[in-house]
Amino acid sequence: MLKMFWKSLLISPAVVGAALAVSSPAQAADATVKSEAVNAKTNSVELAQAAPQFSNTQKDNQLLNKLDEYSNEGQASTSVDQVTSVSELRDVQPTEWAYEALKSLVERYGCIVGYPDRTFRGNRALSRWEFAAGLNACMNVMERLIQENVAVLREDIDKLKRLMQEFEAELAALGARVDNLEARTSFLEDHQFSTTTKLTGEVVIAPTGIFGTKNTLNNQTNNNQVVMQDRVRLQFNTSFSGDDLLVTRLAANNVQAFKSFYPTNNVINPNINSGQQLGVMGDSYSTPAFTQSWQTGGGGPNNNVAVDWLAYYVPISLGDNMRLNTYIAGWGGQWADFVPTLNPYFDDFGGGKGAISAFSERNPIYQIGGGAGVGTSLELGFLNSILGPTSLSLGYLAGTGNNPSTGNQSTNPVTGLNYSFNDGGNGLFDGNYAALAQINANIADGISLAFTYVNAYHSPDSPIFGQGSKTGIGLVGTTASNLSRAELNNSLAAGSIGAPPTATNDYNSQSGPGGAADGTTGNFINPYDFGGKNTNSYGVQGTWRVADWLNFSGYGSYTNVHVIGAGNGDIWTYGGGFAFPDLGKEGSVLGIFAGVQPYLTGYNNAGNNLLIPRTNPVQVEMFYKYQVTDNLSITPGVIWISKPEQTTNAKDAFIGTVRGTFTF
Repeated sequence: MLKMFWKSLLISPAVVGAALAVSSPAQAADATVKSEAVNAKTNSVELAQAAPQFSNTQKDNQLLNKLDEYSNEGQASTSVDQVTSVSELRDVQPTEWAYEALKSLVERYGCIVGYPDRTFRGNRALSRWEFAAGLNACMNVMERLIQENVAVLREDIDKLKRLMQEFEAELAALGARVDNLEARTSFLEDHQFSTTTKLTGEVVIAPTGIFGTKNTLNNQTNNNQVVMQDRVRLQFNTSFSGDDLLVTRLAANNVQAFKSFYPTNNVINPNINSGQQLGVMGDSYSTPAFTQSWQTGGGGPNNNVAVDWLAYYVPISLGDNMRLNTYIAGWGGQWADFVPTLNPYFDDFGGGKGAISAFSERNPIYQIGGGAGVGTSLELGFLNSILGPTSLSLGYLAGTGNNPSTGNQSTNPVTGLNYSFNDGGNGLFDGNYAALAQINANIADGISLAFTYVNAYHSPDSPIFGQGSKTGIGLVGTTASNLSRAELNNSLAAGSIGAPPTATNDYNSQSGPGGAADGTTGNFINPYDFGGKNTNSYGVQGTWRVADWLNFSGYGSYTNVHVIGAGNGDIWTYGGGFAFPDLGKEGSVLGIFAGVQPYLTGYNNAGNNLLIPRTNPVQVEMFYKYQVTDNLSITPGVIWISKPEQTTNAKDAFIGTVRGTFTF
């Protein structure tokens, strides 16, 4: 069957007709199509077998060479590449008897059905290869007619016999090429990586530096250095039915976060009734506001390989007007995996071809929650006539859904005692979780709008904008807005209290009933001892395609946070930007985005006496992604952030990055 299929593809009347309509030989066109199809299958084969077994090195090299030879054959082929002798280069002119003989057969028996009038379409010279293909088509038609007892003129049979003798070599070559193609196809089928899986990859390499964070304390200066960082992703896309998709992604990176040094805030001294303020200084914060979009995921910081995303998509039709796009995340799920974020050109969904910063990439509300769970996007076709294309997105993700253990007590490094609250539960329903609902509508041509609500719980050490992670610093916003107990306390434990500064551990261990330095009431300076956080977040985002060369998008969100054992607060963030697609070259983008990173305000922290300054961490970013080739883009970008931390000594910061992104 396979041989018959290729033979019909090569020499069927329809293909011959199409071939005669263009100037290039029919076989050259077919070889190009074949090579493209083979390339699609063998690219993943070569990648998957890039590390051969040393005991079979020669054998593996031969295998890879064959795959490369077969997959690349015909990509730059011409008629000269196709022929085997000088005689094949000679055209069959319209004045020759053979041309007229074949032309009469074609017009009488309809051998070439590619043309409406079944003619040669003009007296154009044919290569002997094209001529043989047309002759073969007429042979097949006349053979079929004879088998069906349809009358065929004797003189036409004689013409056909004479033509067959004249072009015997070319007709034999046609059959040989079909046999050869079948052998090559069988070889590729036997050695291809998978019949259901396609491998894609992305590599990001970027020199990046931050300026303005230099700080000095007690004659000791700390600063961030310019670094070269990378991230590598290999993604296996598997489909079993053609409509579903199983995604398995491996990732590695060597990213280490930029820091803010000696962050300082004030507390009300619990040991003095006058309300005296006391300075508390951390050693450093790994500032979430400095996070770049490509610096997330993977097994960093030493390029350790890890599975960072495992998910399954399957659509379910509910009739003509409704469709349910179902999403199941086994590991590393994010809202952006299935929920429209409405920030085109800036959001590359965690890839390396959008905005430089994580803040400009999408509304920070989508960073609240992540992990394992389920989601769906329901297409509401019955609302198309009212609101335009509309969908409802719903989802539930648990940050530590794979962990069956209960919460554990841990030691507060600031006091040396246990925290007042354990580190929170785990599992699908007893640890970090987030539940999302979003309505999306295209309200006009080129204008889309979405409203989002997220209810979430974050364990004490979990950052609010950390995609459900149990620990860490978060991906956007100030350290205060993320309210990670561990990040705040670890920094303070390595820092100091009071003026002149006294090391925190020394200060809290000095004489007094409770170890406080002033020896009055004996209360520890311990502003960050709190439990989990319950959040309710509300967001709006929209995009407007102003023209083919200009797009505007913007967002805003508000989060009400209740900190168990501490109090309540509000978190605000908003931003907007313009994108200029195809500027300078097709596929290139100039992006300008400005806004305010998430910050905490109105924090009523009864019992902890912490005073958090209300500062707006304003950010302005500009980048230009230049599409060098289909597989390579280079993106220089600059970011300015005013007061990236909510501290009394916050400084402006400048980030410069040149991001190179390779895709395959």
